[in-house]
Amino acid sequence: MKEFSSGFLRMMDHEGINPVEYIWVVASYPSSESGKQEAQLVPANFKIGSLVGKRVKLEFTGKIRCVNCGKVTSKSFNQGSCFSCFQTLAENDLCILRPETCHFHLGTCREPEWGEGYCFQKHTVYLANTSGLKVGITREKPVSNRWVDQGAQEAIPLLEVSSRRDAGLIERQFTTVIDDKTKWQKMVTEDSGTFDLVSKKKELLEVLDSWDLGVPYTESEELNITKLSYPILEYPKKSKSFSPDKEKEIDSKLLGIKGQYLLFEDVVINIRAYGGYEIRLYSE
Repeated sequence: MKEFSSGFLRMMDHEGINPVEYIWVVASYPSSESGKQEAQLVPANFKIGSLVGKRVKLEFTGKIRCVNCGKVTSKSFNQGSCFSCFQTLAENDLCILRPETCHFHLGTCREPEWGEGYCFQKHTVYLANTSGLKVGITREKPVSNRWVDQGAQEAIPLLEVSSRRDAGLIERQFTTVIDDKTKWQKMVTEDSGTFDLVSKKKELLEVLDSWDLGVPYTESEELNITKLSYPILEYPKKSKSFSPDKEKEIDSKLLGIKGQYLLFEDVVINIRAYGGYEIRLYSE
């Protein structure tokens, strides 16, 4: 087998939505020293989708470098941080997962300047069909970048707000009538059915208006549904998840890619979950 790439894993990049084309990304470092170092991102010179249908081997060396500071760590926290960065960086605070708990206004943000740049900008609350209907939030432009990373098959924006906290407050309230989670086991093993997203959008906005949450928002006038398709030859029969903390190697036929998951015949792996892990990729 030929070695296509080696380095410290990062989320796959992508372009296009119908179909999505994925780009393999790893990081390299100036030396093998274990201390803090600045990473250099190395997008691979091939589209990972070109390997769908072929035998692919992923080999994990057991070495992990923090995606934030670059130092060697024995354990990864929150998708790639060392313990120190996990404890101190604002991007690893609980409010990133639960934005309605933002405490910037209390003066307790871990990194106020970072918070101002990351959290206090326009966010979109959207409706997506991943493993079924769900709501979500994102600050990404275009918003379709977020939809790709979640494995959405179709989606539509609902509204815009001026901060991450406001988006989180609305999303949390929406969870009383609709899910906000993707059932990844279903998402990686089958297509989701189609839904009337335009009608559901109208229904959700009417419900939101009746709640009178006191959170200012601007309804999206978008009525066109964004369709997304992924490079999938066929779905795996099972959703067994691969962990490099337990096993060191995948050597199997690559059936497809969806969200940030590689779908193999016998296992699936969430690439996003293992940022910072050193990996070598081989294929036929």
